[in-house]
Amino acid sequence: MVEIKSLILAIICFFTQEQIPVISTDVTLFLDVTEKIIIIEQHNLSTIKEEEQNAIKGLKAVENKTDLVASMQNVTLISKEIFVKNNELNAKIKLSYTSIKDIADLGFSLNTDGTYSYFKSNTIELLTDNGIEKEDEFIFKADKNIKFKVTPKLYKDVKLISLAPAWSVK
Repeated sequence: MVEIKSLILAIICFFTQEQIPVISTDVTLFLDVTEKIIIIEQHNLSTIKEEEQNAIKGLKAVENKTDLVASMQNVTLISKEIFVKNNELNAKIKLSYTSIKDIADLGFSLNTDGTYSYFKSNTIELLTDNGIEKEDEFIFKADKNIKFKVTPKLYKDVKLISLAPAWSVK
């Protein structure tokens, strides 16, 4: 599924290298087509009870890594940071790309008419007006910036614990 590909490969590309038990309550993706920059922000990094130490240990291990997963060879890491803001642990990843075709690694598809599309689901909220909703996808003009938020669905019985207090102790 494209949505899963984008979440795993793009948004959590650093965390999946270490199999870190981390989830964020929401993720924003901003695609600046003029600067050819992608900014991915994860908000309120959390974990389940009794996984706090594993999560913090894993986050510390990847904090200084500069390599991306092999499947993301078409983008370049500019910066990444893990930080506490408003009592929440957040992560921000900034990537650059050369061609609109390169963003296929993020789950986008380039269409023959010069637009590109992204899988539509009820977990995605558009935060920009550059997007037309079709049956199962969003269609975007290739020369306009886009921003959207992904909010994962969580099971009712899952109790998440914020990693901000444990990160601040590091």
